[in-house]
Amino acid sequence: MNRHTRSFLAKPAIHPLAICLLGLSLLLPLAAQARVEMLDRIVAVVNDGVIMNSELQDRVAEIGAQFQADNRSMPPLDVMREQVLERMIQERIELQLAERGGIRVDDASLNQALAGIARQNNMNLEQFVDAVRSQGQDWSRFREQIRNEMVISRLQQRTVASRVRVTDREVDRFLSSQLGEKMFQADFHLGHILIKVPGSAAPEQVAQAQQKANQIVSRLRGGADFSELAVAESDGPNALEGGDLGWRPAAQWPSLFSEAAVELQKGDISTPLRSGAGFHILKMIDRRGGAAKVVTQYQVRHVLVKTDALTTEAQARQESQRAHDQIASGQVSFADIAREHSDDPGSASQGGELGWVTPGQMVPEFEQMMTETPKGALSPVFETQFGFHFLQVEDVREADMSDEFRRLQARQALQKRRFDEELQTWEQEQRSEAYVDIRLNPS
Repeated sequence: MNRHTRSFLAKPAIHPLAICLLGLSLLLPLAAQARVEMLDRIVAVVNDGVIMNSELQDRVAEIGAQFQADNRSMPPLDVMREQVLERMIQERIELQLAERGGIRVDDASLNQALAGIARQNNMNLEQFVDAVRSQGQDWSRFREQIRNEMVISRLQQRTVASRVRVTDREVDRFLSSQLGEKMFQADFHLGHILIKVPGSAAPEQVAQAQQKANQIVSRLRGGADFSELAVAESDGPNALEGGDLGWRPAAQWPSLFSEAAVELQKGDISTPLRSGAGFHILKMIDRRGGAAKVVTQYQVRHVLVKTDALTTEAQARQESQRAHDQIASGQVSFADIAREHSDDPGSASQGGELGWVTPGQMVPEFEQMMTETPKGALSPVFETQFGFHFLQVEDVREADMSDEFRRLQARQALQKRRFDEELQTWEQEQRSEAYVDIRLNPS
């Protein structure tokens, strides 16, 4: 693939919300819903758009149902409403940016993503639709939630990834450092609480935030429940998930987190960590040994059709599908189609050959399709940020990468770390530049 495709590393394409929504049931009785509809009002103005009270109520009901399904204690309603509204405001800002940038997810790409979610739940798409509806969810609304998540992911990747650069020298320096050695010895499962500090905060505000963070650390070390405190007190994006950030190789966490967490044992609470966003508190939920050196590699070839000023998305998809069908019918060889039609100059001249690909080298959509396509089979047409592709897996092998794998892991770790740090900075920038008028009254 081209140099951008080869070096680009991104976070998971689809948020876990897509899966957890399966277990939701509406909290509000019908009478209450009717009352909400009659009294609908604006709860936030976001640039030239608005968030209605009914939208907020629906989202609060969904998240509240998940708390019940997970047997977690519900925070006070006013706290949850504030947390959920802030998340919706950030989503609305990013969706507006994506619309201005012409970033869209068509129905075919959305259906592929939904089919992938269904497979993760051991269902086909038809079964998944039935399961969602059986839990009282509106399928059309569910689809649009997933579409929005995909749009936001593409916006973040397009905007933030361009800021991320990792040089060979940085990889060498990281591998030779004592911290680098430690970080390849473990994966971390972290919990996170953020006490936000505005960028223009006065010294008194900073001191107040630090005092609050210190008090929270004392409560946690005294036995308070981390998840409950995260929901009630954290300003972090995962607050409503109890601050749970999930598993990640130690080296892939932001440097502020990894350098503090590397010395933490299971159950330990960090001291407050200062960053431009505020004060962070970490909990080492669990840790385990690092990644194995033996990895599965895929020998892959592909065809890419890009969109441009003269080629719309629909035209690019149609051209890619025609080329795909010609190969599938045996009319033309894959190599000939790639040489004639592929817009990836790095592989087109080689008949679409990418060589042996190690997981982590490609963008998530490409990697998912690569790992799900049986050896020798032709994948369906799929979309990434670069255009429309289809691929063929020619062979699969298990490889002991040793030093090569270690180097690849180091580059991925640094890429992931930089991406997360830049994403946080970028989201703060967009929030501060947006016009937001919150009209949320206690209820």
